[in-house]
Amino acid sequence: MDDNKWAIVLVVAVVIVVALTFYFFLPLLDGIIMGIVFSYVAKPIKKRLERMGRVTSSVLATLIIVVPLFFLMFYGIFQGINQAIYVLTHQKELEYNVAKILRDLGVKEEYVRKVVEYIPSVIELIKGRFELSAIDVTKRFIMFLTNFVVSAIVCYYALVDGETFIENTIRLIPEDRREEFGRFVKEIDETFLGLWFGNFVVAMLIGFSSIPYFLAFNVPLTPMLSGLMFLAALIPIFAEWMIILPVAFYLATKSVATAIWFLLIGVVFLYIVPEIIIRPHFVGYTSKIHPLVLMLAFIGGAMVGGVAGFFLAPMVAGLITAVYNYYLNQT
Repeated sequence: MDDNKWAIVLVVAVVIVVALTFYFFLPLLDGIIMGIVFSYVAKPIKKRLERMGRVTSSVLATLIIVVPLFFLMFYGIFQGINQAIYVLTHQKELEYNVAKILRDLGVKEEYVRKVVEYIPSVIELIKGRFELSAIDVTKRFIMFLTNFVVSAIVCYYALVDGETFIENTIRLIPEDRREEFGRFVKEIDETFLGLWFGNFVVAMLIGFSSIPYFLAFNVPLTPMLSGLMFLAALIPIFAEWMIILPVAFYLATKSVATAIWFLLIGVVFLYIVPEIIIRPHFVGYTSKIHPLVLMLAFIGGAMVGGVAGFFLAPMVAGLITAVYNYYLNQT
């Protein structure tokens, strides 16, 4: 009876510790999950550099993945803020450009005047929102920066100690089950590697493909925009339009016809084709996850859990797929 009491106390204590750990780590969940994802992207690079030593190869692989992402992400944010400030402080130029676009589209002059009259009110409303949310935006930016730093640290430690951790975990399994459990863990690891490295390859393909696309339309800052396209393509389904749409609006100030062609080509060849056709099938092939399940996991995860959900839902789908494939191979 006393043994049972101590067993119950032990189980309750473990549950409490796990719950508290999860509670305190919850604000950093985005960074932890991103770090795990980055480690799978960096793992092939680490394998190539392994002759330099476990620690050195892990550091270099982490830097090769994280530093370009850090630069592109924060440079893009900085440029976006600069452009927003420019628009808000050049009201007359904005009114002229909007009126020009509407006239080129054949809108009647009376409607053009009404739209232009509303622009000062809209700008004042936006300025007011910026002032009200400045503290909230600052907090969110600091948390985002903290999570990004955490992701780099998690990525490094996952690379340097991940295999050792798995080996030590396998030792906890009864000896007659270790080999089977090791094969199961290997199946999961290969599924996650195919999932995230395949996703990274598709993002690179979209980023490189966008270079001639921007050059053909004489878009300035092509290297930066192609880098941002790569960064946006890391988040399937949702993000490429965040680059394509503002650039189309910029081109519309010069020629509406050019902007329409730019938008159509971008939507078809840099959005629909890679997101609906290439990514699900390619990443599905590398990870052995069904393309439909993969696409739904990316969409549903992002809608439910934001950044963490976007990364976590495909991993859950990958885990279920790994379990299915493992037991399918055993029969």
